[in-house]
Amino acid sequence: MTRLGVILGTVRPNRLGASVAQWVVDKANTVEGVNADVIDIASFNMSLFAEPMPPAMATPQDPGGAKFSETVSSYDALIFVSPEYNHSIPGALKNAIDFLEPKALANKGVGFVGYSFSGGVRQVEHLRQILANFEATMVTQQVSLSLITDFENMSEFKPGAHHDNEVQDMVAAMVARTDALAPLR
Repeated sequence: MTRLGVILGTVRPNRLGASVAQWVVDKANTVEGVNADVIDIASFNMSLFAEPMPPAMATPQDPGGAKFSETVSSYDALIFVSPEYNHSIPGALKNAIDFLEPKALANKGVGFVGYSFSGGVRQVEHLRQILANFEATMVTQQVSLSLITDFENMSEFKPGAHHDNEVQDMVAAMVARTDALAPLR
């Protein structure tokens, strides 16, 4: 069984990401051998990253940051679900990533679901650059959702039919990489 964590990368009270993350979990759980859960960064109450040592050298002292790193580390594969803020990722997501110990993502399959007026592609590209430092094994498949066509009135998530198999295809690629790299973890 592959344990898949779906990281909800925004903390705003009126965020659209919770429905997107749940949709991803529901789709991922249809892939044989996958058990997916939402990891909501808002639930960890992380402070602004100001650790005396980088997580590569010492476990974070911030209780929320340490718990987030421990939680992410417990999964076999991860999907980041995030909106695009100002052509990049939300600050809260970058802050959460800064608390991760390298082992949290190393040699694990990682996928991306982005949403914005432009499908979230710019924030996904920034995430790919950030996560390369963790030796994460990122798949090329990604899900790009448009606020115009996949959200009714830009507020209610209603993905187009063309997205029906995208999550499952991405998850299958992630599981293949996760399984192949298991001996390295």
